[in-house]
Amino acid sequence: MLSWYATFVTPCIFITTNLNRMSEILRRIVKAKNLEENPFFKDPDSRIIEITSDKGEVFTGYYQADDGTYYTEKDWLDHQRQLELEQLAEQEYQAQQEKLAAEREARALKIAALEAMNKKNKSTGTTKWIKFFGIASILIAVIAITYSFWPRTTNIQKTTPNTVAVDTLKTSTKVNKFGNATITGTDVRMRAEPDLKGKIVTFFPDEGERIQMLQAANDSVNWAQVRRENGITGWVYGQYVKADTLQD
Repeated sequence: MLSWYATFVTPCIFITTNLNRMSEILRRIVKAKNLEENPFFKDPDSRIIEITSDKGEVFTGYYQADDGTYYTEKDWLDHQRQLELEQLAEQEYQAQQEKLAAEREARALKIAALEAMNKKNKSTGTTKWIKFFGIASILIAVIAITYSFWPRTTNIQKTTPNTVAVDTLKTSTKVNKFGNATITGTDVRMRAEPDLKGKIVTFFPDEGERIQMLQAANDSVNWAQVRRENGITGWVYGQYVKADTLQD
């Protein structure tokens, strides 16, 4: 009976106590906003810091966005990731719109050139040849535009199975998988430095991608240095990196 209590009840009490403590800190932060001597302030990294008499400046565990919303550390990371994904999506959309506008302008210039050519040569008796070359130019433009929007086969390559089938021997060989760790989240960013403000090098769109962990996260730096299979190296927040066990 005591073993059951220690296994299930004690952890629940610990989690509830931590949640109550965090909620109490947040209540103090909000209440102190109306005080003349507010012991809390936001540092350049958007962290809420408390000035204490015995420990000096202490991180409260909360972040504050520009709109005044408070976040826990985990929620803040998710919030920052969402903002950056929205920025990337907006940049891709703008680039696509600029490309479409350039293509429309090119088509308009070709049409204008054809019309000018038709008018110039109307009285020369070569209308038949002008129509022929005009139609050919339009067909070439259509083919070029179609080709530019045609999906490239290199973008949809499928990963081949990790076994090689031989008709005569019917044997398979085990292929060594890359790396010693796995990405545990989706849309996880790799940064140039182990910091939320570090430049984004690339990001992992899918969970489960294999990576080579060069330096594991620790108590002082909660970021892991990793290398992708294509050779790109950077830092990933330790929460999203799972090292292989001996059984793997």
